Amino acid sequence: MRGLGAFQMAQMKHRDARIYALCQHLRSAIDILEQIATVPYQAPEKETPPPPAPPAAPVVIELPPEKLAYTIKEAKATLGIGMTTLYQLIADGSLTAVKSGSRTLILADTLRAWLASLPPVKRAGRSKSGTN
Repeated sequence: MRGLGAFQMAQMKHRDARIYALCQHLRSAIDILEQIATVPYQAPEKETPPPPAPPAAPVVIELPPEKLAYTIKEAKATLGIGMTTLYQLIADGSLTAVKSGSRTLILADTLRAWLASLPPVKRAGRSKSGTN
């Protein structure tokens, strides 16, 4: 049964215009569904997007091959001194330490300067005469 023909319209005791409009919309929807079922869907052709621009060259920051700063533990091992001695040098101001969050760091240049400031060891010379 395709829709409301004359017979169906005559059978309706109370004709409401909204029901007639609803049936018209339903017929239209059924027609569209039939078209969808008979004609396969073809996706619209998409334009190919332009190729992406090459990424900008990253900024390269060259760091020296040696470390820039040492933690307390690393400085202790590098200098060959104890933890107490290292903290005493920091407290005396002989070594300058900086804070990065909760970490205490000693700059490599500070360690080099401190080592250079140490006096050379003088050995007691032996006499070449051989007398004891």
